[in-house]
Amino acid sequence: MNDPKIHIAFRFHGNFYHSYRGDTPDEMGFGKDIRIIRHIIRVLDEYNRRGVPVKGTWDFENYFSLETIMPRHCPDLIEAMRRRVKAQGDEAQIMSYNNGLIAASTAREFEAAIARAITNDAGSGVKDLFGVDPVMARPQEMMYTPGHLSLYRRLGIEAISLFYSAVPFNTFSNFVPPLGLRERFNPLTLKYPGIDETMTLVPACNTGDLIDNLTLRRWVKRLRRLQMKEKEPFDLLLLIDMDADDDFWYGIKAPLLDRLWSSLRGLEGLLDDLAGLDFIHYTTPAEYLKDHPPVGEISFGQDTADGSFDGYSSWAEKWSNQRLWTGIERSRVLELRTRHLLGKETSAASEAELSRSFEERLRALSTTHFGMSSPVMNVTRLRAAENLVRSSVETARRAMDIAVSKAFPDAGQDGSFALVDYPRDLSPSSREDGPGRVLMRIPLTPGGDGAAPSSLVKDDGSVVPCAVLPYGGNRELLFVESMPSSVPRHYRASAKPAAPEHPPVTIDGDSMGNGLVTLRFDRNNQAVSLDVDGACYDGGRFMESAVSYDGSRRGVDRWETLESASMSNGLIGIKRTRGEAMIGGGKKVLFERELLMAAGLPFLYVRMLVRYPSTEHRRFDRGRAGRLEQSWDGRWEEVMPCELFPGIEGAAGKPLRVWKKNACGAVSSYDLDYGRFSKNRELDSCNNHQTHGWMAVTDGARGLLLAETADLCASPAFCPLRTRERGGKSLVSLNPFGTYYGKQLRYGAAHTGLGRFLALRTSDHLDSYAPSYNGREQRFALMVAPYRGDEPSRQLQTDAAAFFYPCMVHSKDPLIGESRAARWSGLDHAD
Repeated sequence: MNDPKIHIAFRFHGNFYHSYRGDTPDEMGFGKDIRIIRHIIRVLDEYNRRGVPVKGTWDFENYFSLETIMPRHCPDLIEAMRRRVKAQGDEAQIMSYNNGLIAASTAREFEAAIARAITNDAGSGVKDLFGVDPVMARPQEMMYTPGHLSLYRRLGIEAISLFYSAVPFNTFSNFVPPLGLRERFNPLTLKYPGIDETMTLVPACNTGDLIDNLTLRRWVKRLRRLQMKEKEPFDLLLLIDMDADDDFWYGIKAPLLDRLWSSLRGLEGLLDDLAGLDFIHYTTPAEYLKDHPPVGEISFGQDTADGSFDGYSSWAEKWSNQRLWTGIERSRVLELRTRHLLGKETSAASEAELSRSFEERLRALSTTHFGMSSPVMNVTRLRAAENLVRSSVETARRAMDIAVSKAFPDAGQDGSFALVDYPRDLSPSSREDGPGRVLMRIPLTPGGDGAAPSSLVKDDGSVVPCAVLPYGGNRELLFVESMPSSVPRHYRASAKPAAPEHPPVTIDGDSMGNGLVTLRFDRNNQAVSLDVDGACYDGGRFMESAVSYDGSRRGVDRWETLESASMSNGLIGIKRTRGEAMIGGGKKVLFERELLMAAGLPFLYVRMLVRYPSTEHRRFDRGRAGRLEQSWDGRWEEVMPCELFPGIEGAAGKPLRVWKKNACGAVSSYDLDYGRFSKNRELDSCNNHQTHGWMAVTDGARGLLLAETADLCASPAFCPLRTRERGGKSLVSLNPFGTYYGKQLRYGAAHTGLGRFLALRTSDHLDSYAPSYNGREQRFALMVAPYRGDEPSRQLQTDAAAFFYPCMVHSKDPLIGESRAARWSGLDHAD
């Protein structure tokens, strides 16, 4: 290339609906957005008038901003952007219609969010407003999962742009070996094994990278020197992306410093920095792509997001995240059950309710209902989310009531019930096969023991052993079943006892087992190892409950036994214990733990009830507390309600691998081999795995799968993990429904390290999320499944899916209680 250029593109990421601020047209709400975006447009217009051909690239979410807030409060901004797209060559990109957690969306939710971002009935799509067909997505919070490669392409989106950054506001720079100059500043072909479709990936930088290079002029001149050292110099694209409401674009008042340091003068300072450089060419990403094809290929299996620890902790690990997401999942479950019951015989009434439920769920999926604020959420935003989720669940429930009345018109009160399995994933990429092996836990209404059955008789006359188990002041009916999808089964209570056909569960003082798995305890009732097929899963211990508070780890030293028994001829074995962790000042965290095994099932079932004490609010930032409308106790640092140490080891050339399934039904994996090409040999927290039901970690020879259940508690990414180096091996710990904290990742892409240094001291999203658990109660359940090999088997994945979305139970008998998944009680009440 005779005259290589450095192409500069500025992208402004717009969203007026914040997790940090409320819904007022002032600086405590979206008034800040209006002020800064008006300034950006004034600067762009002014420099265009001076003959500087700078262009803007705009990506806005549609529903909250372009459709709702901006037409009412700042229609001039929409008109100004439309004018610039038409007259100055600005570019409009899509984000998502609902500002959504797009990587945690189902295929149907994804399609609605992206298709409506392009065009919609309200006229707020990019094509509607700007008259262009967008080709590139800039996903909200840089969220991406490998299954998106095919989904975007179906909707005509051929390119995606993600951060390759040197600061903890990053997407993928820590997940791949360092990119060379050409690859870092040029398009790449993004691919993933097993997926035929590819996309063009355009790496982006942010203002933290600019700070890392001190000034834009210094940065581009350094890039120019590197560019011209190449044997055959090539063009570079420097795409600088940041939130459109960031003070950086406006400028920061700092007498004397802002004259010496141009980066403090906002967008004007950046444009002045580039004045007189003849190798600079202003562009937009789509314009650059027209004559710059991908220069290489790239692949990574991590589910990406630009949150704390380069992952999903910002949206998944706060206490409120789990409560809201449980409601999201129950809305989905109710819709799946309703559509299965109705089949093709839908009614106008049920479709109206399902449609309304879907619309409210779509809005509830906004990322700003979950984060990225830390350590807690803005109260106004949280209540808005609660209202949307509650309404979505209630309307879906009304639709299901209609379906039930049609499917079971003659259901009586004769001690019988129907068990209905259903397709749990409407995506064509679903990998569920065959019947799922399930331990059914059906709530029973309060009543005497005399009403409890000893066995169940199926409609074919066969007898199923069952057990009645007290739980939380109520009772549950337990039995094991293998459900062929979509085939209802009917059961009738019987007083006739029946023995399990598999070896019984046995339990004594130091172990419980069923011939398939064995859990061992020490003299303090600590669970120290899980044994299966001669393999021992333990990392010096297997399971612990603890918190980190005020600088130290406080855990349960001894568990008090509440109940330990093998029941119903060994159908189940149960060990209930209670422990406490003192955190000072007479305060203690109370843990109640239920460990259960069932005959014939190679799993350990765990239920946890945790009560976190309310502590005085200290060590909080008062300015941020004002914006969030609540304060917190910064002494809470980590929460580990059920931490697991499986003793699975990674080694050089054979790293630990994480498997996960996303909400679109796609299963993918990634390796924890970062130490091979970076300084990130140990990870204090890692959460790059969307968990639509389950995740697993393996060393290739043996693995451990953990599954969650929407019956109690769910999260879009429920299990952060941590790695530690010991003797050349990498050991992993898993923290389901907890939150780790520690050092952010190191960045090989850094130039000076200044960007990371300042981000760690000024960013509002990098604090621990443990303070959100202060004074709260937490209930969740796990299916813990050890397995052999690399990827979990299809059967195990199906079992995990059946645990996540339990079978539907229907009965008019007063003994049979209501499914927990049928309702959601809100943020402040445990289900």
